[in-house]
Amino acid sequence: MAEPSFDTIQRAQAGDADALTQLIVSQQHYVYSIAMSVLKNPEDAADLTQDAFIRLVRALPQYTGESRFTTWLYRLVVNLGRDELRRRGRQVPIAPPSDDADEQDPMAAVADDDRWADPAQALDSQELRAEVRRALAQLDEHHRLVLTLYYFDDMKYTDIAEILDLPLNTVKSHIRRGKERLAALLSAHEQPPAAARAVAQPVRADHARQRPVSPFALLSLQLRGGGLR
Repeated sequence: MAEPSFDTIQRAQAGDADALTQLIVSQQHYVYSIAMSVLKNPEDAADLTQDAFIRLVRALPQYTGESRFTTWLYRLVVNLGRDELRRRGRQVPIAPPSDDADEQDPMAAVADDDRWADPAQALDSQELRAEVRRALAQLDEHHRLVLTLYYFDDMKYTDIAEILDLPLNTVKSHIRRGKERLAALLSAHEQPPAAARAVAQPVRADHARQRPVSPFALLSLQLRGGGLR
């Protein structure tokens, strides 16, 4: 996850087109990952990504720096995705309340800091990243989104809690339960041990499989004063 510098943010807020381009380029793959996690369709995720950056251009002056820029942006993306699901009549909670098993198991809310057994092997494996993404797509929506933020966007527990507006212990519980289910899916697919271990470490987004949004097209919309909704 790339956190932009405060100077870049300030220049973008002041109307610097180069700074705004830097913000969009540095965040477009992470935003797409979140959009895919919510909508599960490449075309829809690409549309949501573009919509998110258009909203970013409009809302950027309102950013005060009280939270990390990425936390603020990703929360905007999640909320846009939820709005889209509501428009489609899919009132599916992204993070439902913890079940009784979570409340009775004190380990469910304990942070798991052992993220990776073999980072070099996992980070270099395109096939591994693709397999983890395929397994993530089979999870419940709340586990899929939490783990996408955890793995592919390399977010901290506290940042995920703020993005999703959830208690910290709920986030820890969803991550622990989601990791268990993800590992089970990878094992069921007869992946090698390294693939199953990979669910313990954030993986960088697979840029080659995504439809990047052109920052120049968005900037053109802004500078022409048209196309912003």
